[in-house]
Amino acid sequence: PAEAAPPAIAPAPAPAAAVPPPAPVPAPAAATNNALVLTTTQDSWVEIRRSGAAPLISRIVKAGNTETFDITGPVMLVVGKPAGVEASLRGAKLELTPVPGGTTSRLNIK
Repeated sequence: PAEAAPPAIAPAPAPAAAVPPPAPVPAPAAATNNALVLTTTQDSWVEIRRSGAAPLISRIVKAGNTETFDITGPVMLVVGKPAGVEASLRGAKLELTPVPGGTTSRLNIK
């Protein structure tokens, strides 16, 4: 007696990869009227504190980077090594004067 060959099982076709639509790209903060732009020439600590809310940033920004933030209310800007940071708010340069005897600058922005 001849043995019956097992039925051939064709591999299931691979499902078509679902490609999600591209996520909307948020408008750059620089396009706002309240842009705070920080450009670092040295590694510098940057912190932007908002009253009653989480900081917008609280970390070291590496030399050569530019960070832009949309400032919509009063904040405290704290910068370590302020000589290595250029700051502007709404296109106007901000003076980052170190606190007396220190290496940080603190600036209230409204």
